[in-house]
Amino acid sequence: MLTGNITLTDSQFESLKRDIVCSSLPFLSVEDYARITNDTVGNVRQQIHQGRLPIKTKQKAREKTFINMAAIRAEAEKAA
Repeated sequence: MLTGNITLTDSQFESLKRDIVCSSLPFLSVEDYARITNDTVGNVRQQIHQGRLPIKTKQKAREKTFINMAAIRAEAEKAA
């Protein structure tokens, strides 16, 4: 049990927040993924286009694109 206080710097807090969000959600929008990874939306879309980021399968071409965080976690676990 923790009994004391923990003090985090702003960057440590942002890193912890990013890790919690990325580990708990199955999908993230392109915009949210870009914000969390501190990247641009354009770069994220380019990574998707190049096949470097997995996305949720779309039923229609016009559907919103979501990054498949579960697939990223599964690949990371396989590599570990």
